[in-house]
Amino acid sequence: MTKFLLRDGSLIDIDIEAASEDVFSYNTTDGTTVHAALSEQAEMELLRQVPPKLLSVSQRMLLSDLAA
Repeated sequence: MTKFLLRDGSLIDIDIEAASEDVFSYNTTDGTTVHAALSEQAEMELLRQVPPKLLSVSQRMLLSDLAA
């Protein structure tokens, strides 16, 4: 699983890969690698790949707003 930091401060663990130019990757003190989206567009592309049941209500609402 890959850990992603979203702009709202939440972390999600999903089994996808983001383009290296779209994320900033860093290691936590316990050695975990976290990838943070570098732009709103990069985050939206990431969220579109996540099964809806793994997203929070606010994240699902954000995606539905962009689809409209």
